Amino acid sequence: MKKPKNQEQPVSAAKSLGQNIAALRKAGSLTQHQVATALGVEIETISRYENGRLNTSLDQVDIFAKFFNVPVWTLFAPTDLTSTFPDPVLITKMRSLSPKHRTTLKELIQVYYNAHSATAKSSSTVTRAEK
Repeated sequence: MKKPKNQEQPVSAAKSLGQNIAALRKAGSLTQHQVATALGVEIETISRYENGRLNTSLDQVDIFAKFFNVPVWTLFAPTDLTSTFPDPVLITKMRSLSPKHRTTLKELIQVYYNAHSATAKSSSTVTRAEK
């Protein structure tokens, strides 16, 4: 029995891992060759990981997570759901900041969030009042 064309197949763990590795590599402006050299593997191995054609061991997943300085779970976050997860590239960039700069950034984000959530609340109050 054939499946309808509009029904999408779930993305495999290997494919999600590969897409996330590629995204992290590109965000860091790294080539496959640079990643391969740093991890002590062949460039073709990195290519196969990124294309989801090569399964990896948990040890290798740990190595990728440490190399990109991200939590392991972010390497498996489905790319269609990444907006619901913290941005692994942002997390990586924040970790590279000094504790003082990290605190300052968090405070700025909080001020921004508070300002925009107050605006959203007042807009919804006005909308309800108009109805």
